[in-house]
Amino acid sequence: MNFQDLLMQFFSPQYTTNPWFPDMLSATIVALIIAVAMNFAFAMLRKKTTDIEKMNRVMKETNEWRKQYTEAIKKQDKPRIEELKKKQAYVNKMALEMQQQQMRPMLIYMVPSFLIWIFVFPAIFGGTVAMSPIELPFVTCSQDNVNTDTQTRTNEDGTTALTGPCRIPGQVYLWGWFLIGSFGFSGIISKITKTSMPSMT
Repeated sequence: MNFQDLLMQFFSPQYTTNPWFPDMLSATIVALIIAVAMNFAFAMLRKKTTDIEKMNRVMKETNEWRKQYTEAIKKQDKPRIEELKKKQAYVNKMALEMQQQQMRPMLIYMVPSFLIWIFVFPAIFGGTVAMSPIELPFVTCSQDNVNTDTQTRTNEDGTTALTGPCRIPGQVYLWGWFLIGSFGFSGIISKITKTSMPSMT
């Protein structure tokens, strides 16, 4: 086994077959609570490391400049286009600064989050944590996934094990449930923590 294979094996999540929450209901609720808590923690980190008011002001100013520039081009208003072009360097500089501000909390959050995802969550929850009444591609187990995952394989020690986590069509993968929970509550958390950002359009 070469170094690349060892590295991939080390950083590949090892989902437990004996999760702390063996029943689907408790796993669903606890995983959702953790997803919301992590989303809240990220929002608070962003609030602490980012000048939200300045970012909102810069984003509004940038959006207004883009709107005016687009309208000037549509109307072929050359004097107005030239006038707005003089401000383009300033707008680009502010947009770059804004992007750097957004990246700062993300980079701080990413490393511990990655380690938790690789070493902690798979050992606590296993591969699936919830049930969905509808099939969502790549998020829930399909019948093909069930057919593949319920086959047995022989380990190096001679024991046998199922090849994957899917047992029933509609089971939601661990990462999928965290994704749904995070997106579902992100808007509410942004309003509570006052970290919502205006749209770039």
